[in-house]
Amino acid sequence: MSSKKNHHIGLLLLALVPLAFLVGCGGRGHVVDPDSGAVRYKASSAGEVKYTEKGDQDIVRYVKKGDTLVKVDDTRNVAVRSVEPEPVLAPIDAEFKAVDSVEGYKLFVEKYAPAEQAFVAVQRVARPAIAAHQWEKAAEVFRTYKDKFPVMAPRFDRIISILESPEENLAVKNMGPGINTNNSEYNPVISPDGKKMYFARNCGECEGGEEIFVSNRMAEGWGVGSKFVGPITTGRHEVPLAVSADGNKIAVYGNYADSLGRGDIYYTEKSAEGWSAVKHYPAPLNSKHFESNAKYAADGKAILFVSERPGGVGVFHKKDEYFHGSYGGNVDIYVYVKGENGAADQVVNLGETINTPYSEYSPFLHPDGKTLYFSSDGHPGLGGLDVFKSTRLNDSSWTAWSEPVNMGKEINGPHNDWGYQVSTPGDLAYFANANPIGGFGGSDIFSIGLPEKIEPSIKPSTVITISGTITDENGDFLVATVRWNDLELGKEVGEGESDPLTGEYFVVLPSGGKYGYYAEKEGYIGQSEHFDLRDEYEFREYINDIVLYPIKQPEISPIVAETMVFSEPEKVLDIAIRINNIFFAYDKWELREESFMELDRWVKMLVENPHLNLEIYGHTDSKGSESYNQILSEKRAKSVADYLVKNGVANDRLTSRGFGESQPIVSNDTEEGRTQNRRVEVKLNNTAAK
Repeated sequence: MSSKKNHHIGLLLLALVPLAFLVGCGGRGHVVDPDSGAVRYKASSAGEVKYTEKGDQDIVRYVKKGDTLVKVDDTRNVAVRSVEPEPVLAPIDAEFKAVDSVEGYKLFVEKYAPAEQAFVAVQRVARPAIAAHQWEKAAEVFRTYKDKFPVMAPRFDRIISILESPEENLAVKNMGPGINTNNSEYNPVISPDGKKMYFARNCGECEGGEEIFVSNRMAEGWGVGSKFVGPITTGRHEVPLAVSADGNKIAVYGNYADSLGRGDIYYTEKSAEGWSAVKHYPAPLNSKHFESNAKYAADGKAILFVSERPGGVGVFHKKDEYFHGSYGGNVDIYVYVKGENGAADQVVNLGETINTPYSEYSPFLHPDGKTLYFSSDGHPGLGGLDVFKSTRLNDSSWTAWSEPVNMGKEINGPHNDWGYQVSTPGDLAYFANANPIGGFGGSDIFSIGLPEKIEPSIKPSTVITISGTITDENGDFLVATVRWNDLELGKEVGEGESDPLTGEYFVVLPSGGKYGYYAEKEGYIGQSEHFDLRDEYEFREYINDIVLYPIKQPEISPIVAETMVFSEPEKVLDIAIRINNIFFAYDKWELREESFMELDRWVKMLVENPHLNLEIYGHTDSKGSESYNQILSEKRAKSVADYLVKNGVANDRLTSRGFGESQPIVSNDTEEGRTQNRRVEVKLNNTAAK
């Protein structure tokens, strides 16, 4: 991988198979048997090629030995459906499909330009030069044929610009023998916290020929991949598609008996007992058509996926139908959005800025919530599927996107490039390459460094991450929900859960906003924190362990929650719980709107627990006179009490008191210390225990 002259680092560089478009099921493809109309699902492994044939009634497995297909008994529980024969091709498509040489493509261009198929033929003419990194020679091909495609001139100009751009010498690294073997590894899925890599391996000893593996990140690098342990490993060609931001859910592609169509999206969830059996996403995410390539949004509220369903951009062409020079079909990218407040779930096509009348695959929405990477053969590219980047322009719309930018000639090549995922910090991308020079055999998994300064920018926006463990007062792990809010907009923007086995949680917050996050569990007092990222321009990682205290006890031990800078909590006499997400205007006692979501949680908790009374304490720093600070602290505590009463808490359950500057928890000599000392705290009393 050290020599860029001899190697194209395209993502999952798939050799063109005459009767198969390899997508959706990892490294498998399938071919339509011209005699029976059955579909043979192909899975290559060392020394043999396996096929599974699905006709109207039976499931038959074949092993190809030489030129002979040998039938093997197989009774696996996969979906059995009738398969439509391949549609009759239009004459131009039939002729294009039969071309198998550069000279043949040249003749095709001369005959059919400016048809779309003729443009694909131009890409095929340039393919050898692009594969050899002979950029000028490839650019000359597009310059030569440009005048034959007057309407497509902007597309030709964009491709020529890509080929003429200077090389960035991106650093590509094979993930090594711990991940890669002499078999094929592909579909790498990196957990947002960067600690785990899930991937598919196609091998003779793998159950069903294909299984999911997982590698853990160690201090010295990635550990040796091992088989994923759980009911999900059934030997039915499971392939990992995505992992949720909290790490507790994995999406997989499957074609089981309960599939609604020709392959559906499934998931498995982690519990205290381990991983669950695969569960089926219902309609409208899945349909009677092909769905795959699912990716979770980091906020837990949406799932991006691809589908061939009718109603997309352009004319309907199902996947596996020969169209536009491949078997990709007219597949579009959609988003499944969970309904809130009783609203129905909905599926939205990402629109014509992203989707074209041709193939879009492999969407990956970075944890920043707005940077989308995807593959397409409909946008200006070097051939086959190229990887593109686009930015979501409006948080309330899934159809408003910036014009997609081609990721460039060092990432894209003349074949199909897809499966591109970027790490949460934005410094690395991961992909699989089907024909690596100097690789271990078959398809290998690679990483690629993304430099800070590269034009056009291919990096996502800045984020920060917050992680830690959630425990009770005895140090036992808790399964708690973590929610994060946009304090300026006054709405919840994401949620996740702590790991049921380790108590660990992980939150990603995009730059540009002011956020509060809140850990809660039924029967416990929630804990909160906030971050102002409006002027944040660098990736940062914060560690904050959270302790939740039970509500139903005679009296809660006095505690102070951890501060914004995550120092160790200090135990201060007569102080119970600090409420971090309460904000006042400078030198004022009126509550700012950013405080309302936090206080509404306390209203809910008090209404649900009428046996609890609340003492509210206000504190200031040492700036200003002692008498002024005393009055200010009293009024701020009273403002909190007034809000709770206004929203349904009985006045006789509340007391408020100000301490001024008399009870600092740290020194007032620094701005950081003064920030910590300006606080509102509460103490709960259990009246039922008295």
